Amino acid sequence: MIILISSCSEYQEVLKGNDLAKKYEVAKVYYNKQQYYKALPLFEELVPVYKGSKEGEEMYYYLPFCYYGTGEYLVSAYHFKNYYTTYPTSLHAEECLFMNAKCYMQMSPKYELSQEYTEKAINEFQLFTNTFPTSALVSQANEDIDQMRAKLEVKAFAGAKLYYQMTNYKASAVALANLIRSYPDLPYIAEACFLIVKSDYLYALNSIETKQKDRFEKTVAVYNQYKDKFAGTRYEKEAKNLFDNSTSTLNKLNIHE
Repeated sequence: MIILISSCSEYQEVLKGNDLAKKYEVAKVYYNKQQYYKALPLFEELVPVYKGSKEGEEMYYYLPFCYYGTGEYLVSAYHFKNYYTTYPTSLHAEECLFMNAKCYMQMSPKYELSQEYTEKAINEFQLFTNTFPTSALVSQANEDIDQMRAKLEVKAFAGAKLYYQMTNYKASAVALANLIRSYPDLPYIAEACFLIVKSDYLYALNSIETKQKDRFEKTVAVYNQYKDKFAGTRYEKEAKNLFDNSTSTLNKLNIHE
């Protein structure tokens, strides 16, 4: 049966009426036309009425997509996940669990802000891939996980680099070293390793003389530890200069001991 709604008044008549079958047909018409704002109130009314029935299962499938289409991602995520847990054997269960994760990805903000939803998206995508390892959507889920992890890497790098920019060189070296341990495949690995060397060097340089020997020795050790990471990059020459300056200073300090 094809139902056409040609005016706002006709839509309001259906919305306020008692013909549930007609409401369902009209809701699907608006849904298929991606007019989610109009489909949503109809599905919100129908789903509780038909709860527990086969019709209710199908109606409930539409509901989270309507919320998704109107940008209500948190509510949408709840209903996608709830659909999966309520109807785990449904043909739609796989798609709904995937879309649950997609909702959190949509809520993931710029890296400067809290990344709670980014981390949640990663966890939910991992749940999906573990639950449906042979799904055709696994490849997309893995791509989305990589995209979310990249955002976390950018945030972590910016946070660690901030210590350097604030001239807190001791904290900078520690934070950047922790960053590399947490994200060994960091795209900015060369810059991060270079900044560890430079942070340790500047920390040593600005130390009192009695502390300099140990701290320049650490700079030399850190350079040797990370030099392969920035070899061939624009950081290599300056890093080598920091190493040479450190060894030269150590030689002078050893002479005066």
